[in-house]
Amino acid sequence: MITKKNIHTMGNRFILLFFVLVIGRAAFAQDSDKVKFGAYGRALQQNTRLGNNDTLNADNVSRGHVLVDLGININPDKRTEVQAIIRMRSDIGSFYAGPGSTLLLRQLYIKGLIGKYVSYQVGDLYLQMSPYTFFNNNAEGTINEGRIFSDFRRDYTNYENLSNRGNSWWQQGAATNFSLAFKESKIDSMRVDAFFVRNRPENYIATSPAALFHAGGRVTLTSTEKMKLIGNYVNLFEVGKTANIDSVISNPVMSLQLDYTLWNNSQTMFRFVGEGGYSQMIFKGYENRATKDGSFIDAAVKLHVKPANLLFGAGYSYVDPQFFSSAAQTKRVNFANTPSAFPIYGNDPLNPVHRTATIFDLVKDTAVYNQAIRSQLMSYDPTLNNSQAYGKATPNRQGVNVDIQYKDSAQKIMANVNAAYLTEISGEGSAQKRNFLVLKGGADFHIHKFIGWKKKLIVTTGARFEQTKRGGDSLEKVDLKSLLIDLGLEIEILNKLDVIAGWKILNAKGNEFIAIRNKYNDIINFNNANTANININQSMLAFGLKYRFSSNTYITVQDHIFTYTDSHNSLRNFSMNQFLIMFNMNF
Repeated sequence: MITKKNIHTMGNRFILLFFVLVIGRAAFAQDSDKVKFGAYGRALQQNTRLGNNDTLNADNVSRGHVLVDLGININPDKRTEVQAIIRMRSDIGSFYAGPGSTLLLRQLYIKGLIGKYVSYQVGDLYLQMSPYTFFNNNAEGTINEGRIFSDFRRDYTNYENLSNRGNSWWQQGAATNFSLAFKESKIDSMRVDAFFVRNRPENYIATSPAALFHAGGRVTLTSTEKMKLIGNYVNLFEVGKTANIDSVISNPVMSLQLDYTLWNNSQTMFRFVGEGGYSQMIFKGYENRATKDGSFIDAAVKLHVKPANLLFGAGYSYVDPQFFSSAAQTKRVNFANTPSAFPIYGNDPLNPVHRTATIFDLVKDTAVYNQAIRSQLMSYDPTLNNSQAYGKATPNRQGVNVDIQYKDSAQKIMANVNAAYLTEISGEGSAQKRNFLVLKGGADFHIHKFIGWKKKLIVTTGARFEQTKRGGDSLEKVDLKSLLIDLGLEIEILNKLDVIAGWKILNAKGNEFIAIRNKYNDIINFNNANTANININQSMLAFGLKYRFSSNTYITVQDHIFTYTDSHNSLRNFSMNQFLIMFNMNF
């Protein structure tokens, strides 16, 4: 029976087949340097077993897939480039053209040069501005991961979530930029960037009744090597007529960045960096809904002691309670999503325990990640990050921070330490205000360089301690402590064959209240049902082997053991064991 879904699927495959044939024809008809190919490939098999204290699930779940992302780059002329990535995937066990086999167009863009100065790109874009305007903050649950975790996060979790380009958001639309150079002027150069994109809906299903768009850009002025001044503007806005409604929102954000070098000589360099700006949340067509205005300021000084390879930094930040910047405060992890591995567990089918994202899922499960920029603040886990759950742009925060970084000339040791003390600007649900103390640091020790061993022996360490406190009576008092530890080991036992291991530990104890907000980001209630009397421990131990065929191609065999313990509710305790084999190739 031919259905609308079948026709849609066949249409997509026909378009892809047509595209491939056109590319193949171009490859033979044109010069070889005009059509280039690249590919990313992966074969992954995971076998996951839940602990014996569960009767609601099968003992073992086996999942796997083989995929190739074929990149096709076409240069029809010296000023134009077309890039397409076609994905061919087959779930292990689907066989041939079964329901687990897919062929789709994963990415597509066209970019080029207009005249001599103006460049453009249309299609898929990776966009990033400042941490307060357009910025995809890193996921929680990582400080200084061992190779066994960081490789999997980079090559699977982030790659599949399209967040493998640092802190850029993946969007669809158009962007352009041009640069100008000046002579005999106080300004050496000026660069202008602008973009217009359609906000990507979550899971490709619209999350708003109206179409959401982002538009903005930046102007960068450079004066010699001493000063850089950047003006940023971004606006998230709805187009009401796309849903036959007149009530729409818009969220313009403006900021000004300054990077000024006071001096730079053979011994030291001293810089001032800062950003300040404001935001609005405008509700057009909403009755009794006033515009929200918020502001922020972030300033720091940085001292680089060159002979000692030390970098010191100290700063102050203030983010207004009403400050909202959608593309900077949207989280990479959606804690409202359900993990894909054993989402429920226990022994009572009428009252199962619903699992939430853990440090296991943050490393390995794409189901808890998010691709859509939101027009409201998302939920978060206070045991992982309570002080700046939405990155540097977290509203209702002010405080100071210090930072020290060290890397010796032989790169035997690389270390960093950061401390921050923040407070709320306005109390939430209480006249009392929370204060936050954060201490974190990490270090890589290249032991083989100390002992003169030709093969690798690397130890990685990292830790993050956070304490949240609020005074008042017993009904409003808050006292929450959490500690995240990252440990890693990498030993090259034979040429290109490594033993790898890692250990993550999360301990959290205390209590907290979580603000419940409506779609306008107004706090309407507080919930401590899941955060009262916290006393949890998470542990993730992993070890395995990794063989490197080249710098971009490897195969790894790993075993991961995860345990979750709740000292106040033994029904929530569970454990998982996952064995995996992954072949990863990039050329």
